[in-house]
Amino acid sequence: MRWLYDFDMEAFRAIHVGMHRDWLDPIFWLLTSTGLGWVQAILILMLLIWKPTRRFTGPLLAVLIVSGVFVSDVVKLIVHRERPSNLVFAHPQETEFGANSFPSGHTTTAFAIAILLFLMTRKKEYAWVGQVALGWAALVGLSRIYRGVHWPTDVIAGAFAGLFSACLVYLAFGLNKETAAE
Repeated sequence: MRWLYDFDMEAFRAIHVGMHRDWLDPIFWLLTSTGLGWVQAILILMLLIWKPTRRFTGPLLAVLIVSGVFVSDVVKLIVHRERPSNLVFAHPQETEFGANSFPSGHTTTAFAIAILLFLMTRKKEYAWVGQVALGWAALVGLSRIYRGVHWPTDVIAGAFAGLFSACLVYLAFGLNKETAAE
C-alpha cells in the first residue's frame, strides 16, 4: 500500500503547497464553507420559496442527513486516520476540525447533493443545474485539500460516499420511477 501513501503525499503537496496563491485563499474558503451541512441545509430550505423547486426539498434534505450523519460520521467513527494538517510542511487554513480525516464530510454531502440533483434534473430542460452542481462538488473536495485538512483519498472516498447516499435516497424516494415516467 506504499503506492497509495505516495499518491496521497504527492497529490496533497501538489495541491496544498503547489497550487497555493494568496488570492485563491478567500475563494477556497468560500467553496469550503458551502460544504458545511448547516449552509447546505439553509440553501436547500430556500427551495421552498419557489413553487417549481419545492419538490426537490424533501429528497435533498434526506440526502444531506443520510450522507452527513449516517454515512460520513459513522465511517469517521470506524476509520481512525490522522489529518494531513499534522505534516511539517502543511499550513492548514482552518483552526477547528474533527480528529478523523476519512472520509471528507464536506465532500460527501456536496457530492450527495450534486449527484441527486443531477439524477433529478437529467433529461430535463434544466439539466444544467445538476451538471453545475457536480462541478461545485468537485471544487468543494479540492478546497478541502487546498486548505490542508484532508488527504486526496479522503476526498475521493467522500465522492463515492456521496454517490452511494444519493443513489440510496433516489431509490428510496422512488425518484427513478418519476424519471422513467417522464
